[in-house]
Amino acid sequence: MKKRLLSLLLCAAMVMAMLAGCGNSKDSGNDSVDDKGTDSKSEDGPDSGKVYKIGVSTQAWKYEFIKNMVNALNKLDDDMDQVELVMVDSEDSVEKQLSDVDTMIAQGVDGILLNCLSFEGSSSAVEACKNAGIPLVEFISYTENEDYATFVGTDVKSSGIMAMDLIADAIDEKGKLFEIQGVIGHTAQINRGAGIAEELKNYPDIELVESQSGEFSKDKAMAVTEAWLAKYPAGEIDAIVAHNDQMALGALNACQAANRTEIKIVGIDGDAEALQAVMDGKMAATVVDYCEEECKLAVEEMVSILDGNAPKKEILADYVPVSTKEEAQKFMDLRSGN
Repeated sequence: MKKRLLSLLLCAAMVMAMLAGCGNSKDSGNDSVDDKGTDSKSEDGPDSGKVYKIGVSTQAWKYEFIKNMVNALNKLDDDMDQVELVMVDSEDSVEKQLSDVDTMIAQGVDGILLNCLSFEGSSSAVEACKNAGIPLVEFISYTENEDYATFVGTDVKSSGIMAMDLIADAIDEKGKLFEIQGVIGHTAQINRGAGIAEELKNYPDIELVESQSGEFSKDKAMAVTEAWLAKYPAGEIDAIVAHNDQMALGALNACQAANRTEIKIVGIDGDAEALQAVMDGKMAATVVDYCEEECKLAVEEMVSILDGNAPKKEILADYVPVSTKEEAQKFMDLRSGN
């Protein structure tokens, strides 16, 4: 197991070296399809000379990971002369996301980037784009309907596998494990849960006692953990693995309030607060989803398609396991632009 983690960390070092300089962030400013027009950009793009107006519909901006994603998209919008990104917050509503896509199609965007809210529910957007003859690139999350041009993201299941390996290492491959799931039916919940379940089979001395949904919310995960702490006395919870960092941080808050700091906690995403918790020794680890790179790949792929090139069906970036202060600091620096 430790040899496997060492191998993963060596790969992580290579990935971080490749990503250096890509992680600047800035505050997001677009919140409706009417916010921006194409006249704010030069018509002299670097390749075709055309400025492409690209609609972007995302999951709710209230989540820390999505904030990182929106910041990255804003920076790409500033840096790339060939694109005009029109970004819309779904506000956790599938109906709004579908309506926003219809509105962007009606406004004549050249293409749409979709960070879907629901595996099944958001699938109608794929059909809408196909009927309108507009290329659709899905990124970071994907729909059940695979009739999009390209998916850009990660092998989501692998993040669950990495998280399970990290938690196993933190408790010396034995103990009682609790799992906080994301929104049931969300692609991240399905695939991260599948990765955890699959990798758990390699650790016969770790028992998964309970799994409950925290709906990707810090507050809801804190409430779930508080109930577990009341039900299970000290010594009966060794570790908690969460499907995202915000839920891991909610679990951490509950454990600290109950003075149960012996419980090891691992999350997924690489949020700044979670990276800081790893640096401070409060969380055992996180699995970084470097969304800044995925956003860059998604926008570049859309431009390539609009330039007349054949789409790639799938473009995958790598997750990176982070369990030391030094590793966490590297990603903190990338996100701050240092």
